[in-house]
Amino acid sequence: MAKPALVALGAIVLVAGGAALGYGVTRKPSGGMTREQSDAMGAAVNGLDSDVKAARASVKERAATLATLQQVQAAVATDAATAKDMLEKGELQFTPQPGEVIELGQIPKGQPAVTLLIQPQGAMHSSHAGTAGSFADMMGDKVVITEVASVTPREGAGELTGYIMVSRPLELKPSIDRLGAAGIAGSIELGAEKRTIGSPPANAQLQTVPLPSLPDVKLVVAVPPKAGGMPMPIVAGGGVGLGLGLILLVAGLLARGSAAAGTGSTQTGMGTGTTGFGTAPTQAGVTAAGTPYPYDPGQSLVGPNNLAPGAMVGRWEIIKRLGSGGMADVYLARAKGEAGFEKTVAVKVMHPHLARNQRAVEHFLDEARLAARIHHPNVVAIQDLGKIGNDYVIVMEYVDGVDLDRLLQGARAAQRLVPVDVALGIMCRICDGLNAAHKALAPDGTPLNIVHRDVKAANVLVSRQGGVKVVDFGIAKAAQQSHNTVAGETKGTPSMMAPEQRVGEQVDVRADVYSTGAVAYEILTGHGVNLDLAALAHLGVENWPHLPLPSSLRPQLPAELDGILLNAMAFERERRPADCAAFEAAFERVMKQYAMTASDKDIARWVASELALMPSPPPDPLGVTTSA
Repeated sequence: MAKPALVALGAIVLVAGGAALGYGVTRKPSGGMTREQSDAMGAAVNGLDSDVKAARASVKERAATLATLQQVQAAVATDAATAKDMLEKGELQFTPQPGEVIELGQIPKGQPAVTLLIQPQGAMHSSHAGTAGSFADMMGDKVVITEVASVTPREGAGELTGYIMVSRPLELKPSIDRLGAAGIAGSIELGAEKRTIGSPPANAQLQTVPLPSLPDVKLVVAVPPKAGGMPMPIVAGGGVGLGLGLILLVAGLLARGSAAAGTGSTQTGMGTGTTGFGTAPTQAGVTAAGTPYPYDPGQSLVGPNNLAPGAMVGRWEIIKRLGSGGMADVYLARAKGEAGFEKTVAVKVMHPHLARNQRAVEHFLDEARLAARIHHPNVVAIQDLGKIGNDYVIVMEYVDGVDLDRLLQGARAAQRLVPVDVALGIMCRICDGLNAAHKALAPDGTPLNIVHRDVKAANVLVSRQGGVKVVDFGIAKAAQQSHNTVAGETKGTPSMMAPEQRVGEQVDVRADVYSTGAVAYEILTGHGVNLDLAALAHLGVENWPHLPLPSSLRPQLPAELDGILLNAMAFERERRPADCAAFEAAFERVMKQYAMTASDKDIARWVASELALMPSPPPDPLGVTTSA
């Protein structure tokens, strides 16, 4: 074959093979759950969870109220005939609400429970009778919520105990219809009971999402298997074609080169002295003439070219890069020791251009030293701080979780509300961490007077285990200053910033109370806020912060939260809670009044449900913010 023809054939085969390989590699698989289906699943879980919480609160309050009635306390000390007679004569004045079942009974000492009265007449007896507590059962297309309260009899308290039981059914049909309309198949399960939804496709993967308020109730969704994707025959054929074309092309070029050398050809192109394949010289990494190199490259131990997995930053071995922010790159790293000891941390490496700004470096180091003085479970711990070569490094606790802002954005986009008890539990933990920072002392016992000044949802991490941690104490300010501000200008997030901070006045802990109030408004109402003074100044100070009452946006909220949140965001700092401890105490009073609790496990279940409902897995970093 003629040499030009060989080159041409090689080029054609090379292009065809590359095209086939590119098509095969980049072909996206079909199947899986669509965005619409994910939204429908989120709406179904959120709606059912809200209904369950409302029903549980209602039956609990109803049973507790009935248990205190004197007529009920008298009736449980009698017998079934007397209790029925008391009802007919109007002495027992309680009427079941639609769908509600009320059972009255007694438990003689050492004997099983005895039913005295069931209303409405003919309603089914519950197996939970006599056992105080909260219960849930599935019956057909309903989840039955039950509360059993103990009743102290007016007579014979040493011989028996009374009980009052209130049950209320919840219809599953609205959730089932919503899921079915979106083409979702699966089931709603509670214990051994199951309500099937549609027909799951063959080879489907099952995704289980428990209700945050009642984890025993699970939505099990059949996710269609992904089809298509990378077709291996096409990929393999493309690879073979690519290799064959390369061989033909090289062979043709070498043959032409030999011929040209033998005849003394002066033809331009790929002749003597040229390189057909290999690494072409570039200007990458070359400093322009006349421009001094900003720092000694030999002293930069953690530059962008050598922080691949396995690279060492001091004694820390890089696992992977987590992200980058205005001030630093953040890496997941670990330290290894003897006897198999290993510790995982997050390492922040200050950007080299900021390392040349002395003021930025001072902020980076000073604020990190301050944060290292805070020792509290609700604050991300600073573990090490120093300079390696020309690079400034902060080593901090790694939190396996996600920032609160990402959770709220996902919930808001799908119109899911954070359960009130979980939201208040998170806020109490944020306040607790901030209060620890505000009260932190120097080694000599003098107050450090730390004020975060950038409290926002993005600076709160929530772990998969339900831990809540405040991060970035003041470190982010240096990045904003060196890039966007000059000395004396305000730094922080304007939409969450107290008015006095926005105009550059001296701030105290009440500025953090203000920003924390803004976070509380977002997590409790499901609505974002913009409290930037520049955007609201034309509305005046009266009625500040010019936000709707929280309960008007979410009627299920306790009315007491309206005043608590709006006072925290008062224009005049004197009207706000004195500190985050006082703010936390206000939240705790509401939780106690409405019998709400939020353990780490409760928060962890909510985090798990939100992560499961996100359209795609949350990207790294899952343990640090990179805003700094």
